[in-house]
Amino acid sequence: MKTEGNLCSLFMVLMSLCDSTTKNKIENTSEYPKLVKRLDSLGLLGLIKKLVYTGSTNDLDTRHNKATTLLNLMNLHQEKFQSIQDFRDQYLAMKKVCDVLELRIGRCKSDARAL
Repeated sequence: MKTEGNLCSLFMVLMSLCDSTTKNKIENTSEYPKLVKRLDSLGLLGLIKKLVYTGSTNDLDTRHNKATTLLNLMNLHQEKFQSIQDFRDQYLAMKKVCDVLELRIGRCKSDARAL
């Protein structure tokens, strides 16, 4: 019983930390009733992450996430003792975020003609 009470408390704390827009989006998803029934806090965190990173909460988040992702990609470098495999995994994770945000990086055709 104590564990279930703690899970319920954790779930409610996570929901209370969300703003009203995010809370409404979460409650309107098809996954929410299952999360509440199981008191699945990790599932709730995953749902919040999905809503925020895809820009579903509002238009400002999308622009902010795209700018942050672009800066992170531009500053991506291999650390001194980081293996090549770890760096590759880091790059692939960053590429996946770019794909989710539909961030395209390339040269404009007019810039290419100017060169």
